[in-house]
This record gives sequence, structure tokens and C-alpha cells, in this order.
Amino acid sequence: MAQIPRLYGVNAYYLLVESYRKVQQQPGRVIKDVVMDYLIQDLRLPELRRRSRINAIRFWAFNDYPVSAVGVPDGSFDAALWLEPNRVVQPVLSLLNILVEGLSALDFYLFPVLGNYWLSYGGILRYLEWVGAIPKGTWLNAFTTLQDQDKYLKYGADFYLNPRVEQLFQNHTGQVLSILSKYPKVIGIDILNEPRGKGFYAQQNRPVKPQVYMQVVVADWLQRQAVFIQKNMSSSVYITSGEEGWFAQSPRLPLNYLKSDPQTQEGVDLSTNMTRPNLTMGTIHMYTHPAAELQKTSLAGLPFTDRRGWDFLLRTDRPGSWENYKNLGDEWLRSRSLAMDKKPWYLGELGWCRPRSDADKRPLSNRELQDDRITLYRHWTELAFSLKAQGVFLWLLDGLQHQDEFYGMTQAQIQAIFPA
Repeated sequence: MAQIPRLYGVNAYYLLVESYRKVQQQPGRVIKDVVMDYLIQDLRLPELRRRSRINAIRFWAFNDYPVSAVGVPDGSFDAALWLEPNRVVQPVLSLLNILVEGLSALDFYLFPVLGNYWLSYGGILRYLEWVGAIPKGTWLNAFTTLQDQDKYLKYGADFYLNPRVEQLFQNHTGQVLSILSKYPKVIGIDILNEPRGKGFYAQQNRPVKPQVYMQVVVADWLQRQAVFIQKNMSSSVYITSGEEGWFAQSPRLPLNYLKSDPQTQEGVDLSTNMTRPNLTMGTIHMYTHPAAELQKTSLAGLPFTDRRGWDFLLRTDRPGSWENYKNLGDEWLRSRSLAMDKKPWYLGELGWCRPRSDADKRPLSNRELQDDRITLYRHWTELAFSLKAQGVFLWLLDGLQHQDEFYGMTQAQIQAIFPA
């Protein structure tokens, strides 16, 4: 595999969408010039590269949603790579090429992601709808009403079991890989963002077929996609599942803060995935913090609670103190690193937040969280590297329209965490 330095990364998942919007706003200009102005002047990426240790970016190399829909505000759905199955939108594919070329020229190592599990930008429900495996409009209904969990439980397993979905996924990602394969700065690829195998098989922890559980189905699906990717990319490119790090068995480590309960209900298992030979790098995500909540409104005008944080992982006999959540994060990293089967791995998403108080669950402002983040992000990064991680990617560098009220950071804040 390629020799690469330690990766200090940021997530900027929105790059294709925001580049597209910039191009639409300036129809008379050369597209490459517009994209480079966005990266250099708007996001100030060269300044970030120069003033910090950040040398890598993880971003979405897909857009699977429809361009417009009744009742949804204009501009909600744009930069779609496919208007319908197998019909690529050539200008958007060309824009992806220009974006990757620009990021490479700015000297960032790149970790593009080929698809999503979640509703955002389409996800697995969009593929199921495209092949007619679920009723038309299911994805949009789930997206606008945010009634997604019942859809995942009802249909989620079919994404990995339906051969028409797999063929369509490869037809689509093959066109993206034809772009990515041209750029040596693309050093790793996540197959999906946070794949899970939720559904009644996983919820009941019963086999899909004799002695074959859902986590094995997902692992085999990921292995087949990894084989497909390797046929289309340089052998030096690492291939990962893009997963969070759930275990179907208890961790092989004495635990004092992290619950030892297996997460069979998620239908995916890091240890099983790491036995698949063509997944050449491991990955985990990390949101080991107390729960914070914001009251929001969906695109359909329906109120919902946006809740973040893996507080459920903390043992019930441990108070939810800052120090205990720090220790919880340590055990998350140590237990997951043991599952990597001697393969390189990276921390693909790292986010920390906490609520204002036990009574007020709104997240502290990103300014108020900065001291926490400097301490914790540096600590967890050092720990991850000591456990043989190849890189750590923070969630999230704020974009122009894409700011995260739970985790978003300005360039100055990221520079303070990892100064040059």
C-alpha cells in the first residue's frame, strides 16, 4: 500500500453541493475558476493547510436524491448525480472531477465516500426505491416527515439482499470511481457512510438464512463492493466500510466505563468486517458524549427533536461527568482498535458536544465547547495514533450553508486544536 503520513483530517461532506451552488450562481464564469474561488476564498483551505496540521479531507462523492419534489423548498435538492437509475447528470459528474482536481492541487489527501446509509442525500432507501423494491415516494416521505426508523426496520435488510440494488450501486459508483482513479491524492475510499443492517433480523438477532446473521450479510456485501472498487482503482488505495464501530459480540477488553453489551440490533459488526480481505483499512466513528438536543422543524413543517450523542454507551453505575465521558471515549478507542486484525485503521468522524445543563438539553455553543475540544480532540488523537491509527478526522469544518450546531467549527477553531 502507499506510504502516507499521519492524517490530521476534517470532514467537509458538503463540498460537491456547495460547489454546485456556486457554479449555478455564476453561470458566465469558467467552472474551474468558480470552484477554486470557493475552495480558496470562501473555505480558505490553503490557509487551513498552512496554519494547522490538517492535511486530509473526507467528503461525499455521491448525491442520490431527486432534484425537486412537491412541497419541498427550491434548493433543498441539488447537485444530484442521478436523475433516475443509470442516468448520470454529466455536468455534475464533471463538477466532481473539477472538485477532486482542485482539492488535489491544494495538497490534501482525500477520503471520498461512495454512498450513505442515512436519509440525507438519498441513502439506502433511495436505491431500494430506484429498483422498485419499495413503494415510490417512500424515501421522500421518510425525509420530510423524519419517520425513518420504521422504514429502516421494514426495508433496511433488503438493501444488502437485493441483487438489483447491488448492480445499480456498482453502475453508479463505477462512474464516480472513473473520476477518482485519476488522482493519486485519493488514498482511501469509504464504501458507505455508516452502514448498518437494521431490520427485523438484527432486532431479533435471528439468522437471515441458516446460521447466517445480518452482520455476515453486511460484511459479505461490503467485501463484494471492495472487490469491485479494487478493479477500478489503484492497488495503493485503501478501502474501508465507512462504519461506526458497532460490535455483535462483547469487546475483548476489561471495561470500567463502556458498556460491554453487544449491538446486534445494528446488524453490522466491526470484527466480522475486518475478516474480509478486500477491506484493507478499518474505520470507526466516535460521538461518546452526553446527549444534547435541539427542537427543529422538518422540510414538511413538522416539529422534531434533533438528538446527538452516544450517552447510552456509558455504564449506568457511572455518573455522566466530563471525566467519565473522556474515559468512555478512551475505552471506545482501545476496544475498537483490538478488532482491526492488524490492518491500518482511521477515526473517520470525531465529534464532542454536551448540553447546557441536565434541565436544558440544548448544546453549548461551539465557542463554549472550544476548551473541551482542544483538550479532548488532542488527547483522543494521540491515543488513536498510539493504537496504530493512520488518521483522525474531525467532524466538522463549517461550510457556507452547512453549519452543524452540535459539532461545527470555524477554521480558526480547528487551527487552535491542531496548530501547525
